Amino acid sequence: MVRIAFLGTPRAAVPVLRALAEEGVEAVFCNPDRPAGRGRHLEAPPVKVAAQELGLPLHQPLSWKAPETRELWESLRIDLAVVVAYGHILPRWMLDSCALGTWNLHFSLLPRWRGAAPVNHALLAGDEETGVSLMRITPGLDEGPVLSQSHRDITQQDTAESLLTELSSDAAELLMDQLPLLLSGSGQPKEQAHDRATYAAKLRKDMGHLDWRRPASVLHRQVRALWPWPGSEVQVDGQTLKVCGVGSLRPVCYRDPGQLLWGKEEGAWLVTSEGALELTHLQRPGKPVQPALQALQPWGVSGSRPLA
Repeated sequence: MVRIAFLGTPRAAVPVLRALAEEGVEAVFCNPDRPAGRGRHLEAPPVKVAAQELGLPLHQPLSWKAPETRELWESLRIDLAVVVAYGHILPRWMLDSCALGTWNLHFSLLPRWRGAAPVNHALLAGDEETGVSLMRITPGLDEGPVLSQSHRDITQQDTAESLLTELSSDAAELLMDQLPLLLSGSGQPKEQAHDRATYAAKLRKDMGHLDWRRPASVLHRQVRALWPWPGSEVQVDGQTLKVCGVGSLRPVCYRDPGQLLWGKEEGAWLVTSEGALELTHLQRPGKPVQPALQALQPWGVSGSRPLA
C-alpha cells in the first residue's frame, strides 16, 4: 500500500485534499493557526478544517528545520507527497525520502510564472490563458520537471479570487487523472524550458494605487489581479476609496484625464491617459463595500472629482 501525505494551507488547496482523501491519506500537513480579524483570535487554516471534517491525521509544524519535524516525517514512512500552496520551502532530505516523489500542483503554465503569486501576475500581465502544472519538486524554485498541465482561458471578468477558485478545481481533476501514474511510479515528467521562465514575486500592499496616467486597460487588470488582497485604491478629496469592482472599458474619453466622473445614467468612470474605466463597487473609509454610485452619493448624485 502506498502511503500518501498531503501538504497545503489555504482554501485553494482544499479541493485537491478532498479528492485525494478518497484514495487514502496517511497524514495532512498545514501551517499553524494564525491570529486573524480585529480581535486577533487564532484561526484555523482551511486545510486544517477540511482535514478534521475528513477525519485525517493532521500536523502543523512551525518549521521543517526543527529536529522534531524530521523525526515526525520519517516516522510516517511516506511514499508519495502532494503539495498545494503549502507555504514552506521543503528540505532536500524530505524530497529524497519519498520513493514516488514529492509533487506540486502549481497554479500556472510553467515555466511561466514561477513563484509566490502566479495567478495575480498572469492577470497583471494580461495573459490570455493560465492553468495548473503538476510538477515534481526539486530544490530550485518551481524548476522541477512537469508531468502534465491543464489549461484555462482568462476572461475580462476574472479576478484573482475567482480564477484561483476555478484553478483549484482544475488542480483536483488534474491530480486524479494523473494519480495512477504517480502511484505506479511510471510517470515521465518533462524538463522545463528554463530559458523561458518568468517569475511571480510576492504581492506588496503598495501595489494597489491606481495611477490615472496609465491606460484604462492596465488599471482594469490591476484591480482584478489584486482582488481581494492587497486591493486597489484611488485618492479623492483626501480620502482613500477602495476600488472593489470594475466593469467595461471606453477606449476614448473626451474629458480631461485624472478625473472621477459619475452620474445616475452613466455610472462611475475613472478617466485615464488612455480611455476610461468603469467602477462598479467602491468602499469608503469605515464603510462596507457599496455600488459605486451609492458610495459617491456624499459628493452628489452626479459630479466629478480630480484624482490625486
